[in-house]
Amino acid sequence: MGSSFLRRVWRWHFWAGLVACPVLLVIAVTGAIYVFRGEIEDAARPDLAFVQPSSEPKSVDELLAAVQVAHPDKKPVRISVPADRGRSVVVQVESNETPALGQTRAVYVNPYTAEILGDGPSRSVFFAGVLKLHRTLFAGTTGRIAVELTTSWTIVLLVSGLVLWWPKRLTQLWGVWLPRLRSSRYVVLRDLHTVPGVYLAPIAAVVAVTGLFYTVVWLWGYNQATGNAGNFPSAFRAVPDVQPPTLTARRVPSELALVAARERWPGLDYSLQLPKKPSDAYIVTVRGENGGPSICGIVGVDPFTGTVIADNRYDNLPLLQWARVWVLPLHMGTIAGTPTKILAFVTCLVLSGLAVSGVWMWLVRRPHGRTGFPRTVDSSVPKPAALLIVVLAVLLPTVGISLVLVLIGEGLLLRFTRRPSTNPAADVPSSIPVITATDKVSS
Repeated sequence: MGSSFLRRVWRWHFWAGLVACPVLLVIAVTGAIYVFRGEIEDAARPDLAFVQPSSEPKSVDELLAAVQVAHPDKKPVRISVPADRGRSVVVQVESNETPALGQTRAVYVNPYTAEILGDGPSRSVFFAGVLKLHRTLFAGTTGRIAVELTTSWTIVLLVSGLVLWWPKRLTQLWGVWLPRLRSSRYVVLRDLHTVPGVYLAPIAAVVAVTGLFYTVVWLWGYNQATGNAGNFPSAFRAVPDVQPPTLTARRVPSELALVAARERWPGLDYSLQLPKKPSDAYIVTVRGENGGPSICGIVGVDPFTGTVIADNRYDNLPLLQWARVWVLPLHMGTIAGTPTKILAFVTCLVLSGLAVSGVWMWLVRRPHGRTGFPRTVDSSVPKPAALLIVVLAVLLPTVGISLVLVLIGEGLLLRFTRRPSTNPAADVPSSIPVITATDKVSS
């Protein structure tokens, strides 16, 4: 690769890292916290989460009746029955209360005794805040776009970092595959920034790409190109409406819907959505505990006859829609249970470390009295860089737009600053930037 291309890649890497650092740090830290939300909430609320298994559990109709007696002002809308016999059943309810941070209310029930264990938000206020900060920075749509821009540039940072890291000899150990911890301060920082990033770049890229499915601009573009494959498959969740056979027809017990789901998907977690109007069927969403997609199947049951009217399975979906149900497990690291959750947690920590160490390197390397910013290069864009911009503009629209704006800004800056600067605090020469594993740098 030519030096002109590498220099421009380095400039992108430098500026993208410096600008993205604050938001990337927030996204990475909140992501690390959220990875083990379930385990932390269980530890904080064991009296609500766990029960002592005894005889056969009561039917969901008996559990719903107990909730109605204990909370007559709350209307049950969904009941979640876990596969783990040692966990409580959770009934989501509608009420006149205004939940914090948009959380639904939940009532926790002992499935063996129908005892009401307590009630509260379905997700703790703390983790609801963490999730909102992670997705929107508490700034609505503007925050979501800022998160999307940072996520997209993180992918660019990972790719450009690998380009800058790529050594002349892959067999070299120190500075390439292992950090040099007994060298100068800058070299130690450089290696601690580079080596962990190289190892975890593929996983970080998966986390970043799957995160784009929860953004604004990228998701819209992806849906336009794939026929809404980026949205959770609506056809997969679809269950036909039913018509009551008579005006006085009575509904069959909702337990029958759960029985139908268990027959088709034994030993998994079930979430039964209760009908809101006469034409609504019983809808059971089936989820796996570990290592499965976000939703395994949807079972619809006629509420008047008890017959199954829908049996939607994720493995019958078209390829793009099938891939969509794996986005959440990949993003949150639940794809293979605890080991991959630990890997996701470590990746988030490394990403936050990359953000901090990148800025730290700039501060350490910056000459006294100077900014240390890379000098603006010739306005002509090398062909490889131009091709890369086009690819990025298609795959990552916010990156493409921001790159075009940067190039326009550079062109205008060069046009009005043709004369050489006499300012002693001017930008450092562009020969400083790229430090490789073979360079020796004094602190």
